[in-house]
Amino acid sequence: MGNYASLGTKDMNVCRYTVLLGLTSLVIIPYTATGVAQTLREEAVTYRAHGYEAQQRGDLVEALTAYQKAAALDPAYPTPHNDMGVVLEQEGRLKEAEVAYQRALRLDPNYPEPHANLAMLYERMGRPEKAAHSWKQRYEKGDADESGTRRAKARLLQLGILDAPQSSMELGANPHDGLVEQEFQAHTKSLERFYAVTDAHSSDWP
Repeated sequence: MGNYASLGTKDMNVCRYTVLLGLTSLVIIPYTATGVAQTLREEAVTYRAHGYEAQQRGDLVEALTAYQKAAALDPAYPTPHNDMGVVLEQEGRLKEAEVAYQRALRLDPNYPEPHANLAMLYERMGRPEKAAHSWKQRYEKGDADESGTRRAKARLLQLGILDAPQSSMELGANPHDGLVEQEFQAHTKSLERFYAVTDAHSSDWP
């Protein structure tokens, strides 16, 4: 049976050093894990920004690749999944777009944009019940003064899901305010621009 009294000064110093090293490791390991997670999120944000720039240029292939890398680097980051949904929808891959939006919402159920994107996607797919549910989610998750929330409210009023306000002051001068129509027009123009590009490059499109 060991006896600390029989240890020499050198042995005692080795024991103390070993204990201190173990305690230091306990402190450093969680900090390092946090640092790694932060670094991965930063890299994911960088890839997401790169994807958005590519998408603005009309390079949807590069945009989708960058969004996929961002999602792989940080699986808890919902934004690139929503972005992937937008690109996939522009490419006409509607079912994959739906999955991407849903994945973003599984990571963050309070993320307003995927709710709105799903609502418009379901309208496009002719699935009114699902569209209405997504509009309602977008309306409930957003700030009251936000334009996206107002668009969702206007659409819900059009669908008869919300009761019309007693006063038009609740929505502005016009209860519908033209916001829903503007949103769909912008969405349609975006798709038209994409199809114009693909038609122009039909012979060399990857």
